[in-house]
Amino acid sequence: MKRPQVRSIQLALILVAGVAFDVSADVVELATATLNPTSNDLQQVEPVQFTQAPLQPPATAPTVPPPALAPPLSGPLQQDVLPTTPGLPINQLAPPQPNAFQGAGLATLPAGFGATLGSFSSSPNMIGDLFGGGFSFLSGSQTVTFADYAAGEIISGTDGSPSAVLAFEFGTDSAPNDIFTSGTGLDLAGLENAADTFQILEPIPPSDALTSPGPGFVFDGGTAVYTNNTTSTTAQPGTFTDGQQWYIVYSYTNTINGGANGGNNFPGAARDFIPVPGPGVSARRIKISENFSPEVRDRFFTNYNFFNDAYGGLGDISRYILGFERILVEDLISIEARLPMAGTYGSFQEIDRPERRNFELGNATVIAKAVLLRTNRFLLSGGTGVTMPTADDTSLTIGNREILRIDNRTVHLLPFIGAIQRLGDRTSLQSYLQLDIAANGDPVLANLTGGPLENLGTFTDSTLLYADVAASHRVYQNRRAKFLRSANVSGEIHYTGTLQASDIVTTSGLTYTNLKRNFNVVNTTVGMHFQLGDRLVVSPAIAAPLRTGLDRQFDYEAIVQANYYR
Repeated sequence: MKRPQVRSIQLALILVAGVAFDVSADVVELATATLNPTSNDLQQVEPVQFTQAPLQPPATAPTVPPPALAPPLSGPLQQDVLPTTPGLPINQLAPPQPNAFQGAGLATLPAGFGATLGSFSSSPNMIGDLFGGGFSFLSGSQTVTFADYAAGEIISGTDGSPSAVLAFEFGTDSAPNDIFTSGTGLDLAGLENAADTFQILEPIPPSDALTSPGPGFVFDGGTAVYTNNTTSTTAQPGTFTDGQQWYIVYSYTNTINGGANGGNNFPGAARDFIPVPGPGVSARRIKISENFSPEVRDRFFTNYNFFNDAYGGLGDISRYILGFERILVEDLISIEARLPMAGTYGSFQEIDRPERRNFELGNATVIAKAVLLRTNRFLLSGGTGVTMPTADDTSLTIGNREILRIDNRTVHLLPFIGAIQRLGDRTSLQSYLQLDIAANGDPVLANLTGGPLENLGTFTDSTLLYADVAASHRVYQNRRAKFLRSANVSGEIHYTGTLQASDIVTTSGLTYTNLKRNFNVVNTTVGMHFQLGDRLVVSPAIAAPLRTGLDRQFDYEAIVQANYYR
């Protein structure tokens, strides 16, 4: 039964609102009359009440403020307040704000944010450190054995004498001159005092007997055994005379990368082992975090890396990378391509002239990246790369004979995840996790004897884990400068480790594997990022290893990277 009271209250409120509206209208009308010097009402108002009224703009009217328009800006300050707009030159974009990552989700930033210098200046690309791998070696030995029957002719001494010297002929020469016995003969049959086994000297060209198969082969020695037939291989009783049958057996062995001084019996092989370059030394494996950002960007870029005194005796190596990144979906997806190349240990090596250097093309890589999450100060992205076998095959020769070939067939899969954490307008952290997985292997073919190459098996490289962290801080910014617009300093820590050992391919006495099957590499990188002009960023840096032994892949690395942003 309280509804009449409610209605009464409602009617009262309506009346009050109407009165207020009438009063407001009167006030507005009165103010208008005050500002109009021709109004007759102006004479009725006491001057002392409205002395300041002419100084107040219409926008200060009590309840009906007209929309206020900011005065246009001119001069150099104008560029500091321009909005982020696609297509503007990179220097005209707004400076990064604390809420640069607006909202949450996959694509909440203004169009073109990924390509702006504003995003770069507060979170520049990570620089990197990777040597690139591709260093292995072939070890083991192969033996070539000769065995045949020949008639022996006594050229010194008497029948059956241990001091006799015999000669053997394997061709058509009238006088036997291919193989000669040496030293004192032995009576291995043990049934009389006549000798039946002699050591032999190495046959010297020109000889109708088999001589050395080629460089690197060493004469192992051999024996001449009196059999008096062409079926037995062991000494027979009796006293040898001219024209009787002997069993001749001897061998040559080639040992590579083993024994004293590496076992290398080749001219110029004066170190412990002869390295075998994997396909594309220093340009074989790709670390995505090198000159990379979790943000999607439109850019062309190039990297230069100089490795001083690379491990395994490879000396100094210069590596170059050409690439581009293109945004496919604004602020969400980009595609990137990289082509590495290097002045390094050549993919074709002559074992008697080691360390042949060449300019080598590496394995090309394509990388797809997608932004997964954005918050006010955090960005998370991920994707995968695919490295394709565009580098040359590896070939190792002795003279004009190929003894080893590694066919470059491996495809590498590179899944990764990366994040940016902005600590303010000037400082940011960046981190990555990446795997490098060999999806297949490289066929390995070898034969030290000079015959057709034999398939030793398929070599599958280690799966690698990369973990990288970088911190950057902007130390200078002047968006009105004509040349140097901003400068950032960066410090980075990089880890590269094997998740399982690389293969060992072995057969026929030969073994092919990596120089180190397991490793844990830790490097640090310090560098600067300079914005030059509207769109160019140049990043010089230096990297140093923090571990020793074969985990120290170089003495130091000098780096220069350049990015041109569209």
